[in-house]
Amino acid sequence: MSECYDVVIVGGRCAGSALATLLAGRGLRVLVLEQAKALRNTLSSHVLQTDAVTFLDRIGLTGKIGSTGAPFMNRVDSRVDEFHAIIDYPLEPGDVGGAVAVRRDVLDPILADAAVAAGARFRLAAEVTGIVRDASGRVGGVRVRHGGTEQAVHASLVVGADGRGSAVARLCGARRYNVTENERWYYYTYFENARWEEPTFVFHRWGDRHVFGGPADSGRYLVGVSPQRHERAHFRTDLRASVLAHAAGCAPIAHALADARQVDKVYGITGFEGYFREPTGPGWVLIGDAGHFKDPSVGRGIADAFAQAEQVAEIVGDLLPDHGAQRLDRALAAWGRARDRRYADFYWMAADIGCAGAIPAVYPALLEVLARKGRLEEYLRLYSHRRTPTQLMHPGDVGAAILTMLRAPGSRAAGFTELTSTLGRETRRRYRSLRPLFAPAPDTTPRSRIEPVGH
Repeated sequence: MSECYDVVIVGGRCAGSALATLLAGRGLRVLVLEQAKALRNTLSSHVLQTDAVTFLDRIGLTGKIGSTGAPFMNRVDSRVDEFHAIIDYPLEPGDVGGAVAVRRDVLDPILADAAVAAGARFRLAAEVTGIVRDASGRVGGVRVRHGGTEQAVHASLVVGADGRGSAVARLCGARRYNVTENERWYYYTYFENARWEEPTFVFHRWGDRHVFGGPADSGRYLVGVSPQRHERAHFRTDLRASVLAHAAGCAPIAHALADARQVDKVYGITGFEGYFREPTGPGWVLIGDAGHFKDPSVGRGIADAFAQAEQVAEIVGDLLPDHGAQRLDRALAAWGRARDRRYADFYWMAADIGCAGAIPAVYPALLEVLARKGRLEEYLRLYSHRRTPTQLMHPGDVGAAILTMLRAPGSRAAGFTELTSTLGRETRRRYRSLRPLFAPAPDTTPRSRIEPVGH
């Protein structure tokens, strides 16, 4: 037995369901195959940046998101070393809110229901076991095990939206490149009865510490921490107490949790790699974490998934089913090259924020310069990808930031040392963005190292 569709999407969470909604809405025959038996919670920062919120509004889901009880956070309490400011999210025409935090066992079913309502077919507990190729070698579908049977499903395009351990990437031989090892661990959990007056996202990164949090759906309050290196052994010994103690070091989070009660287990991401994967090939394309994953410190996974789904939907919707396989493949290959250019700056920025120890001193110095010039909103535009790090690093502003670093008492030698190190690092990164370094070993991205770790 076999079935035929215009597009088969492997993975039915943020990237896959969003793409299915857009393609089915354009009249294409779409099948979504999700390996999980139910769309339960999964590891994620659970924070949707401004552009992600606006995307959900464009596909008609603002009301559903609002019904979860998650408030729009329209300001950020931001600390970067000694720089501290409370900043309003810069909104553009069409925006409905700054950011929102929704747990994935709440968000993902909303997205899946939207895909089905648009006309896509959606199958849970569907495991992709192989790739179907036509006589030319082009991918023309997948083999899937579902309901105790295995069958071929044919399609003009196969989309891998199946996350870091992507089966589509493995089966199609997509290589990883510019791989980075994680330097920090991340833990998060939820509380109820938290104390807050105005919905605010807290993002504090000082010294070797990183704490974030904010109000979420269902009356819950999200808290995330990243331990310092010397604390890791203690985190292993008493996880819950360590998370609470770490969070208490951040004044606004400590205030919010004064009378709160923890209502969820502690989730942790303790081993991961950042990467780009080859994004396309004849008959297939990767979106979301399947194709690109950066350090979670910047909380961009969901928003990136939506953005890529929208970009790919535009190409596929225009070219299928009437314009030929080769033209579609060429257009998606061009999109893949653009994806790498678009995300390179943000990839390296995430590595800086997620580095062990203190972040580069040029970051807080630059924020001081922007604050003096009344342009702090440009900093927040980074997190909604409406401004790139390169655009933010205007030579005049960077020069002023460097002078600020060098004028600080007793820091001239350290400032010169860091400046030299930063210039060398950025030169190497730009070279790697132009000439990628491919991982030498086959992609064996582990799933077992990214999982819930305690109660």
